[in-house]
Amino acid sequence: MNAPVMTQAKPTTSHVKPTALISGTFVTRDLERARRMCESLLGLECVEPEKGVLLIRERGHKPGEKLAGEPYWVLEAREVAEVAVPQEMLNHWGVFVSSQAAVDEAFEKISAQQKEFGLGRVQKPRFRHGSYAFYFVDGDSNWWEIEYRTPELIYTSLRAKGDQVDPQAP
Repeated sequence: MNAPVMTQAKPTTSHVKPTALISGTFVTRDLERARRMCESLLGLECVEPEKGVLLIRERGHKPGEKLAGEPYWVLEAREVAEVAVPQEMLNHWGVFVSSQAAVDEAFEKISAQQKEFGLGRVQKPRFRHGSYAFYFVDGDSNWWEIEYRTPELIYTSLRAKGDQVDPQAP
C-alpha cells in the first residue's frame, strides 16, 4: 500500500468570504436542564438572551480573564416541545480538556452523576482517531465528547498537513 501524498489546500473563489466559523445549534426539551448540564457538568458559561434560547461558550472570555478579546465558538440551545430528529454519536459536540488524566476524571464524575443529569449512555474513555476521549448522550439525544489531543494532533496541526491524496485513486 502506498502512503498518501500531501497537497496544499486549494485556493478558491467562493461566493462567501468567511472570517470565522462561530456557532452551532442543538435542541433540548428542557432548557434549564441543558443549562445545568453545561455549567455544572461541562464547566461552560451560559446566558439566556431570550426565552427559549441559551448561548453557551467556554469560560474565560469576560474582561480581565485570560481569553478576553479572543475569538470563541458559541453553541446555541433552542428549547423545543419534541426532539424531531434524534442525534447519533457522529453528530456530537466536543469539549477539549488539558490531559488524559482530565478525561479520566471527567469520565468518573459524569458517570457518577449520570442519573442526576438524565444522561443516557456514557462510553468508557479510549484512544480513537488520534485522541483520548469518551462520549456520552444527554437526555435529548445530543452526543458530547470529552477529549484530549496532544499538541501535535490538535486541529491546526492536522490541517497544516494538507489534503491526503491516495496515489492509487482514479
